[in-house]
Amino acid sequence: MNPHLRVSNSDVQYVIDILISEGWLSNNLRIHESENHDFRLIPLGPMCPAKLPPPLDNYPISMKEGVPDSRKRPDWSTILRGKIGTDVLSKYEPFWPKSHEIIGDIMILKIEAEVRQFREEISESMLLAHPKLRVVLEDRGVMGTYRIRDTLPLAVRSGRDLLLGTKINEVRSKVDVKESGCIITCDPVTAYYSSRLQTERIHTADEAEELRDQIGNSINVADPFCGVGPALAHLVNRPGLVNSLLASDLNPNAVKLLNENLSRWTKKKIDPEVTAFTKWDGNLWSGVEDANNLPLKKDLRGIWNLLIINLPHSFTTWLPPLLPLMDFEKPSLIRGRLVCKSDDLENIRSSISDLLPAYSDVKINPRNDYSPSVKLCSVTIRTSG
Repeated sequence: MNPHLRVSNSDVQYVIDILISEGWLSNNLRIHESENHDFRLIPLGPMCPAKLPPPLDNYPISMKEGVPDSRKRPDWSTILRGKIGTDVLSKYEPFWPKSHEIIGDIMILKIEAEVRQFREEISESMLLAHPKLRVVLEDRGVMGTYRIRDTLPLAVRSGRDLLLGTKINEVRSKVDVKESGCIITCDPVTAYYSSRLQTERIHTADEAEELRDQIGNSINVADPFCGVGPALAHLVNRPGLVNSLLASDLNPNAVKLLNENLSRWTKKKIDPEVTAFTKWDGNLWSGVEDANNLPLKKDLRGIWNLLIINLPHSFTTWLPPLLPLMDFEKPSLIRGRLVCKSDDLENIRSSISDLLPAYSDVKINPRNDYSPSVKLCSVTIRTSG
């Protein structure tokens, strides 16, 4: 028996997109209709958590006999076995890549030191198992002020040829991805972007719609660390949700992609090559800016209903200086992520509450284990105005 999500026919592609981005869709079972043909049963893979986050938690899980997909190609580990042999595959079994991230036609994966000698075989196996992929990049961690991944091209598909290692001359890394019907232009080599945060972005947009209903009109959204703008894609593309928008980042390359995206989403004339912090059209600001400077600008103080702080390792550092941006006279919302020790959760919740108006609700929900004693958490702060 295998867990399947029971999804209405109208939501199937929406759910599949999320599962693929998270690496939670089964690789060897088929999506099939329910008995009464009203729903589709989507098989979940072994990496899928038992408790699904929003919005996937809206769909019931059914234990069903899986339908094998005979159309599937061999998975990458089967191909790898053919290249290095069963004995070697078994010897290093704990160290082979357990997950990967797909961004457009690019796969990004981490390779443990114990199996780096096989990185060409691994990346070639990935391309052979995934014919729609064009590039495999090794993720060597996030580095620098701009939070850019340190990547190394391992394999590139060029026509019918697969180029490996030193045979790779140049890699085109700018791609378009789709999240909930929104096109997002990104470049994982020059600006941080992760498809795995899509569920958090959808959750933020759902919370923003509730906030709009509380306030009674469109909301003002500030995202001072927005990168290429993936969180904003879900917000500005929901009708009647966003009034004013502040979108900034320190990385000039991210801002160029951000402005390209904003121009597409808002239909406003925004020059992607202008990276200076600019007020474009009455109620839209974007550009390179140190977040410390934003509250110092009089026209930006006290007007924002939703603040996004997507800096997990420094959420609590950035929250206090950015609070002057908020309009606490009305209901408000602050969304972000936080890395902290499990034992510190209550203390952090209390210290955040002390910074806010008395009518605030602070929720810190652990999402994933960052390490045995450290959690990656989703933060939601609501004030009632």
